[in-house]
Amino acid sequence: MKTIIPFIPSNLIVPTIQVTLDGSPYKLVVTWNVSAQRYYINLYDMDGNWIITTPLIGSPPNRMVESVKYVLAENRVYVRMVDPAMWPFPLSPGGIVTKPGTIIEYTLESFQPETYNGKYRALHINETLFSIPMPTNPGPILVIGCVCRLLDMVTGLFKTSTLIYRNGCFEVNP
Repeated sequence: MKTIIPFIPSNLIVPTIQVTLDGSPYKLVVTWNVSAQRYYINLYDMDGNWIITTPLIGSPPNRMVESVKYVLAENRVYVRMVDPAMWPFPLSPGGIVTKPGTIIEYTLESFQPETYNGKYRALHINETLFSIPMPTNPGPILVIGCVCRLLDMVTGLFKTSTLIYRNGCFEVNP
């Protein structure tokens, strides 16, 4: 179950948030780094032992999907996003243009049937098209959702939990 925690940036107050990652409680402390001119997250266990310090990285906004097509012969789903001219920000972090043939982790959200939803390693074909392997037919699309790049700030530290920052909030899964 996803937990959403709003974050109000402050250079004067050091916000401390209790989060649960892989079933254990942790303290998340958000600090401002004067030299780097950015926020950092500091993760501590409940005894005060330091776990990690990493920059606060915001995930880019979701992108609307224009079409989705399952190709049975290839066991792949092809996802076409809306025209890039409609995007307020580049899909790649830092505005880096992604080259065709690059493998990118995309997350599909709000699709019906839910078999489409999830995080996938996708083959980037061009600015609007990518494909993901889908070993079984996920069924006909009832509702087209959106695609996003979720940047997990604690990747590799926890088996199942993620810590995402987007839209001014922390998202803790599960």
